[in-house]
Amino acid sequence: MNELIKERLLKSIGKWIIIFLKNDFRYEGKLTGCDNSYVEIIDRKTNSYRVIELNKVAEVEIKREMEERGK
Repeated sequence: MNELIKERLLKSIGKWIIIFLKNDFRYEGKLTGCDNSYVEIIDRKTNSYRVIELNKVAEVEIKREMEERGK
């Protein structure tokens, strides 16, 4: 797992994210937790908690807050 991704996830609790896995799956939702092994989100589609192993994460997209984007 890329240390930059892990660091960014730890600083982004409460933000909306898209997680891209190494097997080409993707999950979108609100980031609710992260540690050295797992990331937890509230999945947008199922409205349930999803816990994902960090070593399966290929890439993440973290949405900035609306006011940060100037809207």
